[in-house]
Amino acid sequence: MKHMLAVDIGNTNITVGIFCGARMLAKTKIPTHNYSLYEENIKRFLKSRGIEMKDLETVAISSVAPLALARFIMHLGRIGCRRRAIIGRDIKVPIINKYKVKSEVGQDRLVNAFAAKSIYGAPAVIIDFGTAVTFDVVSKKGEYLGGLILPGIALSLRGLYEKTALLPKVELKPASSIIGKDTVNSIRGGLLFGFGAMCDGLIAKYRGMFGNNTITIATGGNADLIKRYAGSIDIVDEDLTLKGIALTTAASTQ
Repeated sequence: MKHMLAVDIGNTNITVGIFCGARMLAKTKIPTHNYSLYEENIKRFLKSRGIEMKDLETVAISSVAPLALARFIMHLGRIGCRRRAIIGRDIKVPIINKYKVKSEVGQDRLVNAFAAKSIYGAPAVIIDFGTAVTFDVVSKKGEYLGGLILPGIALSLRGLYEKTALLPKVELKPASSIIGKDTVNSIRGGLLFGFGAMCDGLIAKYRGMFGNNTITIATGGNADLIKRYAGSIDIVDEDLTLKGIALTTAASTQ
């Protein structure tokens, strides 16, 4: 069976996964804004798995960063990639989209919704902890209904430091108490307990709408950390988007 490359281009990182069928063999991350690293990192990643570009059936890409997408495609061409597919342009995510203005939905959100319903079932709520935090809702019928967009955790943390005169720059680490005894732990606790309570509160509202059997899946870089503070999150799947890209690509060939 041939391999494929699933690529999720986000605002902060590009995550690349090698798939053989539905199974992910390995993944790596490349900083989105370090354009000069794209070519070298892709070649090194493939070499580490004993794979050459000619061994890939396709490279499937989901992107929310147009400039990074253009640069990434350019570097793929330099290393001999000719078989590529852009989610939303070349391949459509096979899910009914109920968003009012369908073109406004990021393809990563549709991919997450399709992966969630395909792997875990529906109704479902997907929470993606990336540069922004997104909530996406899949109905009992497996339709994408829409959701919410909020500032991400790292973005909020940086905003406190950059937009206030006296608050220090704080590294994101676990918070031990909901009552901070110093400024650093007050900020950490505020973000982590605050985001956790927000998740629990919104999930409670969604379960009130769609039933208590609504499954909740968290993904993204901070998902595992926030799970400690949000008891209503059922599953953490950091690779949900990559899995969704692979599933979408496979569905397009059937």
